[in-house]
Amino acid sequence: MKSRTLAGAALASAVLVLAACSSTGSGSSSSSGPGSTSAGGGSTPQAAAAVAAVKAATTFPTTIPVTAALPSKPPTGKTVVYLQCEQQECGLEGAGIKAAAAAVGWTYKAVNFQAADPATLVAALKTALQYKPVGVFFSGVPQQAWASVQQSYAKAGAFITENFDAKAPSGPGVEAGRGYTDNSEQIGKLMADEQVADSNGAASKALLVSVPSYPVFVPEAAAYQAEIAKTCPGCSVTPLNVTLPQLLGGQLIPTIVSAVKRTPGISYIVSVNATFVTQLPPALAAAGLAGKFKIIGGPSQAADQQAVLNGTVLAAVNSPYTLGGWQDVDMAIRKVMNMPIPQGDHVVPTVLLTKADIGTPENSYDIPSDYAAQFKKLWLVGS
Repeated sequence: MKSRTLAGAALASAVLVLAACSSTGSGSSSSSGPGSTSAGGGSTPQAAAAVAAVKAATTFPTTIPVTAALPSKPPTGKTVVYLQCEQQECGLEGAGIKAAAAAVGWTYKAVNFQAADPATLVAALKTALQYKPVGVFFSGVPQQAWASVQQSYAKAGAFITENFDAKAPSGPGVEAGRGYTDNSEQIGKLMADEQVADSNGAASKALLVSVPSYPVFVPEAAAYQAEIAKTCPGCSVTPLNVTLPQLLGGQLIPTIVSAVKRTPGISYIVSVNATFVTQLPPALAAAGLAGKFKIIGGPSQAADQQAVLNGTVLAAVNSPYTLGGWQDVDMAIRKVMNMPIPQGDHVVPTVLLTKADIGTPENSYDIPSDYAAQFKKLWLVGS
């Protein structure tokens, strides 16, 4: 359980080192979500707005975020490098970069590093530069940990892209990617809207689970609380800020169970990351609390999505890692061709996954499913 919990935080895990240095009561979690309870439109204008937001978020896009076609095929023979951390999520993004690079006749290289040790990332960046890449990509390590190598990349005419952090990197030798504060805020707002829509605007009390030492979750938690305050004035939120020692020691789930036992009236448990609470339903059942709470989670993997299908989790948010790898390569192509980077390459296609719409659980839940074909069409390659 400990390793499964930590894997969910992989894209922000380097922050560990940096942080050290620098309705109420007993609603069933399998009961109706926005497809039924909230279909009537909500009991207040604010609740109606939440219902509309949930409906939009459960309507899956049919097109990729990037829409502008290239004027000609990309030049061949270029190289992109992915710096891969030790966790599963990193491998998923790397698979996307590898497939996209192959589609345009580019070379893909991977260099490993340890996400919890930013010093290994600096070494990996120096190694990657020896491959003479167009661009190098990785996730979750704030800029201050690797800023020392930026000038080397700028001098070489290459760029560094870091995805999934609280703040987008900037400066010479850098091209911002995706998954920053704006995406975190979108997820937080969406989880709040799901709660309000599910309760049809009725006053409810939620336990909000976060790990503030990961900066990427701070704006998400704040956005959730702000949206609850706006859409449900009668609702209340009890923050549960789990510490790094608790997380690393496998105490997150017991801490949640203890919190709901001592805090009367909680009907929703909302986690900034769905993978933090993968083991929560069986733990609640073991504590005699099965069916007492509705669980809403942020970014998820297949096990969390299966819990949505099983009805032990109300809703979660997708994690489109592999599609993101194709966005990485799209950025690199346009840089090589001296074209502006489209806003679509900075977008994380985010959807709300409920029992009604989730389909097949995936560790990288990429939408639309034909994203690769759509990118190839824009790049004038393949079919």
